[in-house]
Amino acid sequence: MGQHFLHDARIARSIVAALPGEPARVVEIGPGHGALTQLLLARYPRVRAIELDGALARALPGRLGYPAGLEVVAADVLEVDLDELTPGGPWLWAGNLPYSVATPIVRRLADRPELVAAAVLMVQLEVAQRMCAGPGHAERGFLSVVIESAVHAELLLEVPAGCFSPPPRVISAVVLLTPRPPVAPRAAVERARELAAIAFTKRRKKLVNAIPLELPHGEIVARVTALGLDPGARPQDLSFAGWLALGQAFPAGERI
Repeated sequence: MGQHFLHDARIARSIVAALPGEPARVVEIGPGHGALTQLLLARYPRVRAIELDGALARALPGRLGYPAGLEVVAADVLEVDLDELTPGGPWLWAGNLPYSVATPIVRRLADRPELVAAAVLMVQLEVAQRMCAGPGHAERGFLSVVIESAVHAELLLEVPAGCFSPPPRVISAVVLLTPRPPVAPRAAVERARELAAIAFTKRRKKLVNAIPLELPHGEIVARVTALGLDPGARPQDLSFAGWLALGQAFPAGERI
């Protein structure tokens, strides 16, 4: 997956310090050689480190002196049962995510916010900017909407390539995710995301043209206007509240 191992102790300490003290249990995604793991173990009595690379997973306990609070799970975080991974959830989450799978990992956590007390994650800077982009920002995309629907994202710091081995060709960033209270029933959230996903494939089009509903154009404009939304807006201009409103105005029974 092209993983780049963090070796800068200052950055590792910053990641751990950004996590709250409770609950006293952490899932670490992609522990690698354990630079972050050992700091997590110094602060929390229970750390579950999930590692896809079998050799790294087998070597990690011995590398850290077989600490009592460490449990290594040799599995893919994109495939593992998250309920089994986080018994009695929610848990804290931390990790230096492989660039190639950072977005699907973040989306998976955003799909299960009830299992996330907080998460501090290292990702590519461009991904971090999309995660944190609010309405009207050039970087805003479907990932931004998914994040906003479930958690609050804050970019904490940028991390230069020299902090990793081997150094990547991009700048990285640390992002803090904290759960939001549920904003709507699950079905309403899913409908809002569905409309946003379609619209962002045509992000340069006006909103009323980006969602290909089988309705007369005038009817679409009228419904959007009735919501207090600008029919000339682009998909990146809407907050998640706007997408929720659109989902209610164009319910799942409306054919796409």
